[in-house]
Amino acid sequence: MLSKKNIALLAIILAFVVLLTIGCKSVKTKEEFEEEFPQGIPDDETEEEEDETIRETLVYYQDGAGYLVPVMRKIPWEEGIAKATLRKMIDSPEQQPDLMAMGLKPLLPEGTEILGMSIKDGLAKLDLNKKAMEFNSAVEENNMVQGITLTLAGFSTIDRVQFLFDGKIVETLKYGTDVSKPIDPQDVNLELGSSASHDGNKVTVFFHSSPDAVYDYIVPVTRIVEDESISIETAVRELLNGPRDIGLNMDIPVDTKLLGVEVENGITYINFSKEFGELAQMPQSEALVLKSVIMTARQFPNVEEVIIMVEGKEYDGGQISVSAFANEY
Repeated sequence: MLSKKNIALLAIILAFVVLLTIGCKSVKTKEEFEEEFPQGIPDDETEEEEDETIRETLVYYQDGAGYLVPVMRKIPWEEGIAKATLRKMIDSPEQQPDLMAMGLKPLLPEGTEILGMSIKDGLAKLDLNKKAMEFNSAVEENNMVQGITLTLAGFSTIDRVQFLFDGKIVETLKYGTDVSKPIDPQDVNLELGSSASHDGNKVTVFFHSSPDAVYDYIVPVTRIVEDESISIETAVRELLNGPRDIGLNMDIPVDTKLLGVEVENGITYINFSKEFGELAQMPQSEALVLKSVIMTARQFPNVEEVIIMVEGKEYDGGQISVSAFANEY
């Protein structure tokens, strides 16, 4: 007959065996694990590895009306990424499918070759062959110089660009564009003929292509204003005034007024009058207008998110997703 001490010891041993059996059953086999988690490596780790081979770069093209249009492009990383970016701007059979898909024109004519490029102390010396000097108008010529400079200035190591052609610096191009000295990034699509003094303050407003056009894109315009200081309110009011030149649109409903702008914890609230609510009935224009408003506000520092309001209530015409830049390809 077992003593109480032995009975207690036997009970402990039995309990241990039961726990061990349960524990063993909770351990999955390799096959069971792969069945429950078939992908093995999480998606975010895979995407992170892929992103290291891609550089998002703002590349400038031109539209049919002669405006410079920035497009965020994902360019495969390689040594000499700046030169690789410039090749995306040359009219060539390789680039034609992309250009046709975007509905835009290249800044560098067919036959252009990049003969060399060096970067030192923020200055990029870009050597092109003489084909890069052949343009049909002053607008195309000026767009090439400005667009190339703006594109290259998007790289942290470049502040200005010295153009060379067949290894030599020339004074002016065919239509008079001065390229004798290094070019600084200039105001994109600067409006001319404004009543404001050219010494006035400048603000960038984002208009859009025609809502019935084949291709949709947002176009930045630099406008000279008489305001003593520039604010989000200034920019949005100029947006409501609409474009001054043909080829651009801003289909905000008639009589829409700006009631106010508030910024709180990085969120910018733009409050319009009741007329803005009619935008929900304009499906062809709605996304373009919302993108134009959001991009115009985003040029200001500390604006992390934009919420559009109508008479103090959040606009309910539909959620529009706007990336870091409106034009992407």
